[in-house]
Amino acid sequence: MNVVIMQPFYLFLRKHFHQIQRADTYIFMDDTQFVKNGHHNRNRIKGLQGYIWLTVPIYHHFGQVINEVKIDNSKNWRKKHWGSILQCYSKAPYFKKYYEFFEDVYQRNWDMLVDLNIYLIENISKFLGINHTQFLRLSSINVQNDNPTQRLIDICKYLGAKRYIIGTRAKDYMEEWRWKDTGIILEYFEPKYPPYPQLYGDFLDNCAIIDLLFNCGPESGKYIWENYEI
Repeated sequence: MNVVIMQPFYLFLRKHFHQIQRADTYIFMDDTQFVKNGHHNRNRIKGLQGYIWLTVPIYHHFGQVINEVKIDNSKNWRKKHWGSILQCYSKAPYFKKYYEFFEDVYQRNWDMLVDLNIYLIENISKFLGINHTQFLRLSSINVQNDNPTQRLIDICKYLGAKRYIIGTRAKDYMEEWRWKDTGIILEYFEPKYPPYPQLYGDFLDNCAIIDLLFNCGPESGKYIWENYEI
């Protein structure tokens, strides 16, 4: 069984959905520290003049974990985000196919950031044709260890994992020696992807997944797991 453990970011990138596609069980690491000015509550889309950042306003205090972060609904962020998405993608080839879902998302009242992010990730996974992956929240498993690497190993053992897939940035903190004799394969995964058809001129990489979805629709997988380099 392949396991991926990942913090739930806002809207995600295509590499994140590639990890979901490869996972049998995908764990949302929702009980680790929230990173201010990171991708937990923001991502970027492509507009006529280039990148546009979409940021979900939040109430934040030092030491707060992800599943404690509340959205600041005193700011009209839902109208702003939906307006930006409409402006950037209303003419995209597959916008109408997914229009109703995203309109509903930005009409709903969201209190907790983690609920918004996970709802988006799980449903966009279905749009991409990913139906085999089981999603869990790490807070529901309650496997604790003060050592970060050992905690990952303990989680994998708890789930019966044979392979743990993680981005190459994890090498900076991973104690690889701890994985020896666990029977679990540690796989670093940071693929390179080809450009895909976009609106507005030259290709811009690392946009939120909705850029690919609205432009390529059911064919999006061709630009993720069907065509990539390691």
